[in-house]
Amino acid sequence: MAGEVSGAIGLVLRSGPYQQRAARSQLDVALVAAALDQPLRLYFLGYSVLQLIGAREPGAAGLPPGYRGWASLPGLTRITAFADTGWFDWLLESGTGSVLALEPATRQQMQADWRACHRVLVL
Repeated sequence: MAGEVSGAIGLVLRSGPYQQRAARSQLDVALVAAALDQPLRLYFLGYSVLQLIGAREPGAAGLPPGYRGWASLPGLTRITAFADTGWFDWLLESGTGSVLALEPATRQQMQADWRACHRVLVL
């Protein structure tokens, strides 16, 4: 897996969008971690990658605006984001797209990568 791991902060993300406040709190933690000026590595497990879909308009359902704040992370620090290969393929095939550049990885590849990070938070 490409990129610097040494000294990086890893965030393992497991919640999908609009799952109570969990997804928004994950974004908040990522923004705080980015402010530490350390490389940031994000590991989107399963459907948590749906947080990165920028074209969502949840207002009609009475839900808060989408989490477009994820797109601001590359401007704050060096970032590498990974998604489960199946979900990564689904994003490509559906043409849905993501507000972050993603690298496909299996769970085993992600686990090996986050073990090399300086600090890891599981959210």
